[in-house]
Amino acid sequence: MNIVRKEIRTGALVVFALASIVGILIYLGAPGVFAPQQSFGIFFDNAAGIDLGTPVMLAGRKVGQVTAIKSPVPKAGRPKGMPEAEALIEVKIDKKAEIYNVCKVQLASYSFLGNPVIDFTDGDETSGRAEEWTYFEGQRAGGLADATGQIVAKIDPAITQLISALKSLESTANNVTIMTNEGGDLSQALTEIRQIAANLKTMTGEEGVMHKTLANVEALTRKDGTIDQAVIKFQALIGPESDMAKALADIHRITDQVSKNNDVPATLKNFREASLNLNSAIAQLKKQFTAVGGNLEQASETVKKQPWRLIWPSTKKYPEEKVRKPEAKKKTRR
Repeated sequence: MNIVRKEIRTGALVVFALASIVGILIYLGAPGVFAPQQSFGIFFDNAAGIDLGTPVMLAGRKVGQVTAIKSPVPKAGRPKGMPEAEALIEVKIDKKAEIYNVCKVQLASYSFLGNPVIDFTDGDETSGRAEEWTYFEGQRAGGLADATGQIVAKIDPAITQLISALKSLESTANNVTIMTNEGGDLSQALTEIRQIAANLKTMTGEEGVMHKTLANVEALTRKDGTIDQAVIKFQALIGPESDMAKALADIHRITDQVSKNNDVPATLKNFREASLNLNSAIAQLKKQFTAVGGNLEQASETVKKQPWRLIWPSTKKYPEEKVRKPEAKKKTRR
């Protein structure tokens, strides 16, 4: 008897456990069995990603599931403003869920690899609660494919610019290689810079031209140097006790006396008379020098052509005699 009782108790426990499990599964899979539900319709452009039993959320909280999928929907049965809505999704939602006439219905996924869900959000309380078999327009949240397209659209210009930059960098690298090669512009420039540095070192060294020039400048400009001594001599030359100052004082005194004695007009008159006499004397001297020059010219011509005239009597006839003889003949004829 005890064995029979134990078997009965074990069987009853197993049946109760199975019933509990079945009840839990039914509650989770078909919540409408234990709680009243209402049905709604949602139009989507297509039914991709939606399956029977897909969870229906209200602001992130599960309130129902998808019960039917109708696709494609005839154009006549599509809502106005959604000519591309080819799928009608029927859902059952807990009757206590506050679904309003104006709300946002979105097919989204809350994890990277999670299954999609239908979520009712942004409900407007002023629009009132939706009645059973109210139809909504569903939207798809940006998925990975959409994000990939947007990312590619944004990355493509950057890639183009990067390629252009890489080409420019390659050209720059080639130019740098050409410049830095042996015999290139940079190598020659470095050689010239080294030469300039050597020349500067030579110029600025102790025996260099610049060092000697600076030493000479220092010798000229230092105290008791050549410039300092020249300045001292110049100051002594133009100082109040110098000869120049005394000479200027004497000139000032003389001009003062001349201006006081009024000798300037008389002096100018005497200067004019002296200049006139000098001009007259110069004119007389000019005539005399002209005659002397003529005689010297004749004498030199005689010495050249008739040197014997220095010993023999003169036989040369001068132009003056040729002119005088006709005058004498004329007088005799008269």
